[in-house]
Amino acid sequence: MTVLEKAVIDDLEAIGSADILVGIPSFRNADTIAHVVKQAAHGLVEYFPGMKPVLVNSDGGSTDRTRDVVLSTEVPSQVRKIVTPYRGIAGKGSAFKTIFEIATRLGVKACIVVDSDLRSITPEWMKNLGGPVLEEKYDFVTPHYLRYKYDGTITNALAYPLTRALYGKRIRQPIGGDFGFSGELAAVYSERDVWETDIARFGIDIWMTTLAVNESFRICQACMGLKLHNNKDPGSDLAAMFRQVTGTMFDLMRTYEEKWMEVHKSTPAPVLGEECKEEPDVAEVSYENLLDHFRKGFEELGDVWRIILRRENFRQVEAAYRASDEQFEFSSGLWVRVVYDFAIGYNFGPLCSEDVIDALLALFCARTARFVRKTENLTSYEAEIEVERTAENFEVLKDYLRFYWNAAQEACS
Repeated sequence: MTVLEKAVIDDLEAIGSADILVGIPSFRNADTIAHVVKQAAHGLVEYFPGMKPVLVNSDGGSTDRTRDVVLSTEVPSQVRKIVTPYRGIAGKGSAFKTIFEIATRLGVKACIVVDSDLRSITPEWMKNLGGPVLEEKYDFVTPHYLRYKYDGTITNALAYPLTRALYGKRIRQPIGGDFGFSGELAAVYSERDVWETDIARFGIDIWMTTLAVNESFRICQACMGLKLHNNKDPGSDLAAMFRQVTGTMFDLMRTYEEKWMEVHKSTPAPVLGEECKEEPDVAEVSYENLLDHFRKGFEELGDVWRIILRRENFRQVEAAYRASDEQFEFSSGLWVRVVYDFAIGYNFGPLCSEDVIDALLALFCARTARFVRKTENLTSYEAEIEVERTAENFEVLKDYLRFYWNAAQEACS
């Protein structure tokens, strides 16, 4: 069943076919999207001459003239623009579904998707994300950029290290938001029946990455320089994204259980290009706000945590709650065991899965607060050492996950 409006289908029939497509999902991005459209369109023309390019804006019902801005933004005459609302659950994934279907109908060789709030995008991003697909036959290209040390907290604490430990592939930005992929992979994504789940929201990026890793598609990472976009405070603005990304990851652990159970080490996905070491713009984060979220969480959710966490892990969480700001500790080892306990509780425990994810958020704030304090005097490049240590701990403690996952599964059978 198509998600496209008749007018869009008519436009696609008129276009016939295309070689490369850039998709830009949007929701109230009138202040930033013109820059993204210009840079993407010029990159398509500059780096893929002789190819037939299409630019698609899949919009989630913006009321701030986002679509009008896209329509009025001048692009090279070779670039065809399609601006369409998307159907289905409100969210980024539904926007991607529209882009996947358009790419499949046009029979493109390569597809690129980029966020609509990017401030650092340049025409070269099109080359970096599309070139490996067209020239080196990669199926999936993830971005590899340097972000400010407190930007991308969900990636640093959870999405990157858990993906690495589970599936054995080191992909630094598995939910980076900007990807390149083959037309073949776009068709696979389009055909999957997942669009009534959190994958239709913020779960889309981690789902795309996890599917590509587990279903034998060729993957690489492309150096993109700095990523600058509209930042969010992890203690204030990331709740919905955290729930949807984490819930999707925990769901996919059941889907790909046979795969990850057999993975015992990780290898890096190839990195193409030169890594950036320039210091990004500062992204504000409040240590006190993060601690406050954690402490309120303990007071409101302590009984839930006691059900989900193994006894020793709960004792350490309780000790963190009772510690002063100066003595506060929430080690990476504790965080890893907490995540593994919650993944097991989500899939096999007595509580509603949504309640499990909600209960984990305050513990994520605790781990992020500790990361902030530990890296406050480090550059973003230097802070990567702490991110890597956490990722290594996820791998080291994977037998803990295997043992208690199997025990919980047997108890449920």
